[in-house]
Amino acid sequence: MSLPQTFPLAGLSCGSCVQKVTARLLEHADILDAAVTLQPSEARITTRSALSDEAMNDWLKPLGKYRVDQPVPDASPAAPAKNAQTYRPLLILLGYLLLVIAAANIARGVFDPAMSMRLFMGGFFVAFSFFKMLDLRGFSDAYRSYDLVAQAVPAYGLVYPFIEFALGLAYLADWQPRWVNVAAAVVMLVSLVGVLRAVASKKSIRCACLGTVFNLPMSTVTIIEDGLMLMMALASLMT
Repeated sequence: MSLPQTFPLAGLSCGSCVQKVTARLLEHADILDAAVTLQPSEARITTRSALSDEAMNDWLKPLGKYRVDQPVPDASPAAPAKNAQTYRPLLILLGYLLLVIAAANIARGVFDPAMSMRLFMGGFFVAFSFFKMLDLRGFSDAYRSYDLVAQAVPAYGLVYPFIEFALGLAYLADWQPRWVNVAAAVVMLVSLVGVLRAVASKKSIRCACLGTVFNLPMSTVTIIEDGLMLMMALASLMT
């Protein structure tokens, strides 16, 4: 007989934590299967016989900081306050992209709107994919908490940073601009729908736009970010 059980966990902070706890649980003689996620921070297991919180904590004790955390249903990192300081990494990245575009226009001796938009989109995708790839598993877990495609197909969360990176390189190389803009518009539209749904739910959800390196809250800033990229892709298609 197999018995499904779910245990909220404390101590998980990244993809590496998820892997360690998953491997430890699968070593238990009574656990047939285990799936550990970062958001929500929990372990879903299938066992031969019911395990108590105390038994789980005893088994996880050799790992150190990880434990069953009842009765809290979600022990994932709390989203920070929504202010300018919170979004400082995003603002710095935006500033860098604008300075690079300004330098490119100075080198040409004339302001080129089409080139500027293409460089911005290319730099945006490359930079954002970099931060996601620093903790690919952690990003995937966080992204699955609100993205529609990642929820239906979990592997999409692992592939998404590579899609962003490919789009970024294509923009920077000005390769197949029409098809690249179509692909970018579809990707950003799907992402925007998931973000809108998450913000409308009014739940405290961590935004995975910069991976798990920075703890950013899901907010209207995320909507503007995805919406702007979608509008730029559509505008490029019409020029």
